[in-house]
Amino acid sequence: MKQIPYAIHTIKELQACVEEVRETSRQLKHLSGVLVSVFMDPTKKAMLEEIQKAIQAVFPEAQVIGSVSSGEIVNGQLLDQGVAVNFTLFEESTVRVFAYDFGAKKSSSAGRELLSILQADRDAAAVEIISSGFHLDINPFFKQLSAARRKIFFFGGLADDGSLGKNGLVFTHSAQLHHGVVVAVFSGKTLHVQGSSSFGWKPLGRTMTVTKMEGDYCLQELDGRSPLEVFERYLAIRNTDDFLVEALTFPFYFERHGTILARHPRRCRDDGSMMFGADLHVGEQLRLAYGDPGDIIDNAMALQEKMASFKPEAIFVVSCVARWMLLGSDTEKELAICKHLAPSAGFYAYGEFMRNSSGEIMVSNMTLVTIAMREGLCMGRQSNVVPPRPKLKGHRSLMARLVHFIETTTKELEESNRQLTHLAQIDRLTGLFNRGETEANLKKLLQQTREYQEPLSVLMMDVDDFKIINDTYGHAVGDDTLKSIARILHNNTRRGTDFPGRWGGDEFFVILPGTTNDRAREIAQRIGQLINEQALLPDGAVVTTSIGVVTAATNDTPDSLFKRADSALYEAKLIRGKNNVVVH
Repeated sequence: MKQIPYAIHTIKELQACVEEVRETSRQLKHLSGVLVSVFMDPTKKAMLEEIQKAIQAVFPEAQVIGSVSSGEIVNGQLLDQGVAVNFTLFEESTVRVFAYDFGAKKSSSAGRELLSILQADRDAAAVEIISSGFHLDINPFFKQLSAARRKIFFFGGLADDGSLGKNGLVFTHSAQLHHGVVVAVFSGKTLHVQGSSSFGWKPLGRTMTVTKMEGDYCLQELDGRSPLEVFERYLAIRNTDDFLVEALTFPFYFERHGTILARHPRRCRDDGSMMFGADLHVGEQLRLAYGDPGDIIDNAMALQEKMASFKPEAIFVVSCVARWMLLGSDTEKELAICKHLAPSAGFYAYGEFMRNSSGEIMVSNMTLVTIAMREGLCMGRQSNVVPPRPKLKGHRSLMARLVHFIETTTKELEESNRQLTHLAQIDRLTGLFNRGETEANLKKLLQQTREYQEPLSVLMMDVDDFKIINDTYGHAVGDDTLKSIARILHNNTRRGTDFPGRWGGDEFFVILPGTTNDRAREIAQRIGQLINEQALLPDGAVVTTSIGVVTAATNDTPDSLFKRADSALYEAKLIRGKNNVVVH
């Protein structure tokens, strides 16, 4: 396997490159397949037809795939208004390209069609997907493909999301699409593939919930506020002509199915809602994020070490335009991770495609994706040397220090918020949940009980003759009595499942999810017995409690359940003479 990438500006340069590749191909023992990847600046779009003719004249069987893109990468370097032409020559493997026009075929139908191709190809090892189109509905396509065998690597990117206007284009040797995807399927028994990704963005500020969406791509509200309000409040970014540039390096950061993802806004509408190139869902928890240049470089170096041990013969690269914008003149220090390992080529995207550990194919932003390939084993192959970590330019080194300051301050604020939240939820005397938090938990758990059709029981208990204890022994002993009862409740309920709380004064309320009426009675009787035995007064007198037990009915509300529990407690205390458990 050999990969030979070129940066060209004229057809004459390309013709000379093609001849070089022809000579190289003749030195191979066998030429089983040729893939030519072409990524071009919008200013070079008119060259496409001549480029394809020059390739087909020498390699008529070559498979061609590519796009008009915002940035082209060749051997760790970013091109300036050029064309990246990358020849990948296979000795034992094959490659096939496909094109799917989403204007003529539904996204899900295209996905099913490609999935059937992959299922029939037992040697399929990797799939490259390049897309173009404003608000391209690619999720149904990916949902179908996620059923493909786990060993298949998926990679690629959104070459254009509408930002390039009429110049947006993906193509193969036989098709040109403005709204669809082109695909390369790599197959071979000896073809080895390693997929890696690097992030480097970190969350900033508080968590916000997506409360309103228009479709999958228009975010209308976060915690009931427009996303523009969030950008104005926390970043002083307003809806001006510079919005896209200013907002691009501050994406929303969230977790989906165990994978960290990011979404950067593509456009802000007059009503404050924002359009995104990839989907968001109501209920997802978002935070703003910022790029740490130092962390980006460190992650890239870790990725480089991983690839070096793989010893690749070819590397395909897809990176987010926001990384380029953040790193500026330091961009090539990140791209240089491939330079010493194997020939590399790729492009900058508005969304990066990758497959998570669960097999789901996802769209991310702000990510660097690399796919390393080789044919055969790496035994005997020369070890790749990993160069030292590059130094950032002075202003970005200063930025890294400021980022560290923000990160440390954010962690301290988060810890303070956790402590404040804890104080707001906990009764200070007993350490149990306070009434407000108990009521909130009861409301949430009742809803879950209805959804999952599981039982939920509650105990409401009251210390018998508590006023006499205070009057006889003093309020300090009264407080100690409440603390003792709280310890018994804490030690005899399931941590993380049950919710023991102080309802107020000498009353306690315990929520028991997944607990039947009979089991709740047993728990109440055991707790009452333990209080008799352990919560003794200074002179040895026994403390008793009255406990009401009820199990939620399907039509119960928090208020109706409380009233029924209070009625059971009233019967235990005033009708049956205290120190009793009554079940309703």
